[in-house]
Amino acid sequence: MRASARSKVKTTRYRRILWPTDLSPLAKAALPHAVALASDAGAELVLFHVLPLPAAYAEISGAMWIPLQRKIRAGAQRRLRGLEKQVTGPNFRTHTVLTEGVPFLQIVRAAKRLRCDLIVLATHGRTGLVHAMMGSVAENVLRRAPCPVLTVRPERFRRGR
Repeated sequence: MRASARSKVKTTRYRRILWPTDLSPLAKAALPHAVALASDAGAELVLFHVLPLPAAYAEISGAMWIPLQRKIRAGAQRRLRGLEKQVTGPNFRTHTVLTEGVPFLQIVRAAKRLRCDLIVLATHGRTGLVHAMMGSVAENVLRRAPCPVLTVRPERFRRGR
């Protein structure tokens, strides 16, 4: 690339990167990418998890739901903090956010509210009937995100397993 062309190319500096996770091994496939990008940019990495709404557990009565919800929240917070300890580095900051709701909606809202420059998340890469029935958090985030989205397809899904 010529020097004059290089000077016209706008470079992006990431200040805040959102890594949404459902705390599964699949979601962790995107974490090294998010960490590397945050480290290279000296950015803040937000480890983000969405708890299911109480309606997801409709068969549990209200009296039983409150203690269960507390346990679920405490467990998710512990796991997020554990992940945060694993990924700390000298050139970037981290923090965790835990919320409730519909995952793709909460991810998009958080990206806007926190003014994220990038969202990095894993995808199953489902197609066909399974995709039509289950939908895709990643696809919904891609369609609605206020910033660029990097999707990472885990190795085991790339090989067609």
